[in-house]
Amino acid sequence: MTETENVASANGSNNTDEKVVRQLEYYFGNINLPRDKFLQDTMKNDDGWVPIKTLLTFNRLAAITKDVDVISKAVKASQSEIISVSDDGLKIRRNIGNPLPENSLEYWQKIKHCTVYMKGFEQNTTLDDIMKFASKYGQVENVLMRRTKPDRIFKGSVFITYKTREEAEKAQKDDAKFGEIELTKMMQDDYWSMKNQETKEKRQAEKMAKTAKKIAEQAEKMQAKVNAHFVKGLILSVDGLPENSSMLAIKEFFKKFGDVGYVVYESGQSKAEIRFAGEENGAQKAWDKAVSEGTDGKVVFQEKELTGKVLEGEDEEKYWSAFNASKQNKLDRSSGRRGGRGGRGRGGHGGPRGQKRPAEEGDAPKSKKIIFDDDGKPTGDTPAEAKAAES
Repeated sequence: MTETENVASANGSNNTDEKVVRQLEYYFGNINLPRDKFLQDTMKNDDGWVPIKTLLTFNRLAAITKDVDVISKAVKASQSEIISVSDDGLKIRRNIGNPLPENSLEYWQKIKHCTVYMKGFEQNTTLDDIMKFASKYGQVENVLMRRTKPDRIFKGSVFITYKTREEAEKAQKDDAKFGEIELTKMMQDDYWSMKNQETKEKRQAEKMAKTAKKIAEQAEKMQAKVNAHFVKGLILSVDGLPENSSMLAIKEFFKKFGDVGYVVYESGQSKAEIRFAGEENGAQKAWDKAVSEGTDGKVVFQEKELTGKVLEGEDEEKYWSAFNASKQNKLDRSSGRRGGRGGRGRGGHGGPRGQKRPAEEGDAPKSKKIIFDDDGKPTGDTPAEAKAAES
């Protein structure tokens, strides 16, 4: 069994008997026993009795005394409400008249309401130091020193459980320093709320980053596709068109000089972009031909002189990117209109086979689990709280 830090060895007394009783009351107490599988299994063997020799394998108790007789007499003289000793003085058990509280969500919520989170302790701070500091506010039921995984280095923060909520609030509100150190304090309820909000925000940020990365990757792939597949020198940009021009008229005019594949033109504008089909630099060849066949080297369209240039570099890449994006959007819209095979009434997502069974009267709600951390401490009523405790 691996023992967690506890309050028994730091009770402020030099009395060995008192330390023994307090340590044993911790082992069999309301907080430790429900999560101590080793003790629970051992208690099943002999009507709840645990041999003192077995308990002496626990480091904390053995550090106080290793004398079975001393332990037996200390418990017998204590009149403890939590533990009792056997007639032969060799075994300890929890008093049968003081059963454990029900291991329920409500019980652990009550424990949580009496627990304070404190942060700021140095790594070499001992349990005794923390207990001495915490005890001035009330009766300490448990101290959990939070540690890293897997090397078990003290993280500098603790959960301290008091007997009552009032004692816990007193400890949380007091601004006394721990030596020269100012501590961060909050009730465990508030701590879990803060950690859950941090976890939520972290997940949202990760989701947004993932989405942004996906968009960037798609854009990069699209650009790579554009760079890899378009033939350079096919786009001719012309200016000087009359206001009453039409796309058809522009296309028919330039077909005399080359194989026109596509025209980009908005009615009333003076500019248009003509994409020629064929080999590289087809636009320049078409324009050169238009110039050579024009009057005095001028390209005249509907009595208007045109100027022209072949798109290159970044301008050419932008043209093809816009063209491919428009083409993809049309494909997406076309696919959306057709829909899938799961149409209404055919067993797809729109039909009854794609729907959850509606709740019926008498259906029981799903039960909630009590979550324990690696030290065995219940961390709250949701897995999210258990997850937050690791950070």
